[in-house]
Amino acid sequence: MPPIPLPRIPRGLVDGLDGDMDGDGDANMSCQASTIVCEIRPLARYEIPLLDAHLDARRLAGRHTERYERQREGALAYLIAWRDGLPVGHAMARWTGAMDEFVSARIADCAHIEDLFVAPDLRSCGAGSQILAHAERLALERGFGRIGLAVGIDNPRARSLYERRGYADAGFGIFEIGGTYRDAGGVERRWREVCEYLVKGLSAR
Repeated sequence: MPPIPLPRIPRGLVDGLDGDMDGDGDANMSCQASTIVCEIRPLARYEIPLLDAHLDARRLAGRHTERYERQREGALAYLIAWRDGLPVGHAMARWTGAMDEFVSARIADCAHIEDLFVAPDLRSCGAGSQILAHAERLALERGFGRIGLAVGIDNPRARSLYERRGYADAGFGIFEIGGTYRDAGGVERRWREVCEYLVKGLSAR
């Protein structure tokens, strides 16, 4: 079957956090509690079946193993948010920096947050912010003085969250990222997103 093009990226696939997926999420798909507390930790191998079954399965079923292997190699931390024994969110903190050449050519020695996602029924409850905070803390422990992420130019909700957390425009201008992925049915999908890059300085407190 030939690839089926999609005009837009599914929320959560862009490098960094899409506003609908974060702790401030979409008002139409938010949880009822004001704040939840999640346990955030790097993925363990035995947890992969739970992720395949429960977390972002439409888009990432079968890909969690690949991310776990990159974590074992030391290239990233695949952070999973847990609540009541189930995975409810994820993000990658890349220690090798952004994969996009436009960004990597303009910044070095900067950790990079990618593909932050929170389950729809738990958005607007702070889970995304907790994942970000954990990634920032790990980056600082590894000796990074800054951390960055990309945000879609049509996503002011996400940008507002980032700015509240101390992220600021890196001044690289607008750039486009894109690629392909396979959905849960094995169909290849294409995505694209027009972004800006934000950076936050890290310091011990």
